[in-house]
Amino acid sequence: MKELVCNRECTPSEPANKKRKISHKMPKMPSLRSRMSPSGIYQFINNPTNKPSDNQILAIKQMGFEGLLHLQTDTIPGNLAYWLVSTFDPYKGCLLDGSLPILEEDIHACMGIPMGPLVVDEAPIGDKYPQFLSLLEDFKSQYEGDLIDVKVILRKLSTQIDGGDSFKRNFIVYIFSSFLGGVKGNKVSLRILKSLSDTSLISEYNWCNFIKKKLAEQVLSWQKEEFSEEKTVKENWFSGPIMVLVFIYLDRCVCMVRTVSRQYPTLSTWTKKAISKRIQDELKSKSSFGYGSVEGGIVINHKPLPKIELVQSSKPTIVSEQHPMPKKVIPSVLEEEDKDDRDRNNVPTSSQVNNVFVDKLVSKANNMAKAFVEYTSVASEAFNKLPSSEVVCKMVAAVDGIAYGFNLSQQSKSDEENEGKDNEEDHVVHADKVVENVLRDVQENKNVDNVKGKDNVEDHVVDTDKEVE
Repeated sequence: MKELVCNRECTPSEPANKKRKISHKMPKMPSLRSRMSPSGIYQFINNPTNKPSDNQILAIKQMGFEGLLHLQTDTIPGNLAYWLVSTFDPYKGCLLDGSLPILEEDIHACMGIPMGPLVVDEAPIGDKYPQFLSLLEDFKSQYEGDLIDVKVILRKLSTQIDGGDSFKRNFIVYIFSSFLGGVKGNKVSLRILKSLSDTSLISEYNWCNFIKKKLAEQVLSWQKEEFSEEKTVKENWFSGPIMVLVFIYLDRCVCMVRTVSRQYPTLSTWTKKAISKRIQDELKSKSSFGYGSVEGGIVINHKPLPKIELVQSSKPTIVSEQHPMPKKVIPSVLEEEDKDDRDRNNVPTSSQVNNVFVDKLVSKANNMAKAFVEYTSVASEAFNKLPSSEVVCKMVAAVDGIAYGFNLSQQSKSDEENEGKDNEEDHVVHADKVVENVLRDVQENKNVDNVKGKDNVEDHVVDTDKEVE
């Protein structure tokens, strides 16, 4: 048997029987330059010397942005971010050749921010609407100069410990100028103030849809410059919500096995260390990204604690081939038809706006009905104990006048002819009928002055007890 001889000579410091270590070199990939970063909001939430006050945390929860309080990383994975922005289809809004669509529900599940019925509206450049200009002037009065740096707002947030309206507006302007929006440069965009006039409605807006649109717009702009034959800028900075893509990809695209448990919101489980390990695993196995199986999104039940279920599909989508960087030049402009569609989508429908206020109106009307029921009991008791009291009579007459004032519709001629008839039922005000028919005829129109001429004051008591029974 022929003996195998190693021609390589061992050095004195290297034993002959020592096994050589095989090193796994990570492929060199370009890193994304991004103006949007989680570092600022992470610093605000986790500042060891100046943590957010209880009022500030409560304000963030009231606005529906509680998910951001659980952010676990302050850095962007540059190589993964570059690959995601390079392969994202801004027209179809998807990754992995359509296998992974980026939906509003995915953004909500990953970031934990509101997905309400109202459409976020930004003020157009040069908007002269008086209400917006007044709000804009009031906001700028907090700072020096018209152009406000994002770092200045971050410092301002730490001082507004009361968590009032000013804090809420500063918070939204900051996160959409530094983390979740699409701002080119280090100055904040104040156009979003148009949707912040009433801070109690912030949680009712669809911020997920707003982020999705900003993502598509900024990816298209970045790809147009990055893959053009003649670059016009030395450094191509990305100005979109990149961490939204990162978290959705890490959660939905599974490389071999899932190493991080799914939880709402997704950003609460992906730490800096976990993201780094996931990237190393992908690059070691395939030297690139985009391999693995695409799983369904998560369904969130917000009662009372978030529970998460996997949306099971019959067969998971297997991504078997690599998705390389696009080589073709991205179209320079959006089609006018697509732009018009986006503009139309920014206009909230009347039903969306009305639903928010109808709920409040119903709540107030229910409270009013309960108050009338309680009033009936007290008024009846007062008449029994003080039948000849002038004060009681005047009070009942005043309440009757208020009830009659709910009649908003015009009465027909036949109603006017019957105005002088003595019908005791016309004087009985049913509280539940007032609530139910507040936009129709509340009751037969009757002159309140007739109340003074009645002999039996008890007829004027609001008889709601019988109606409730």
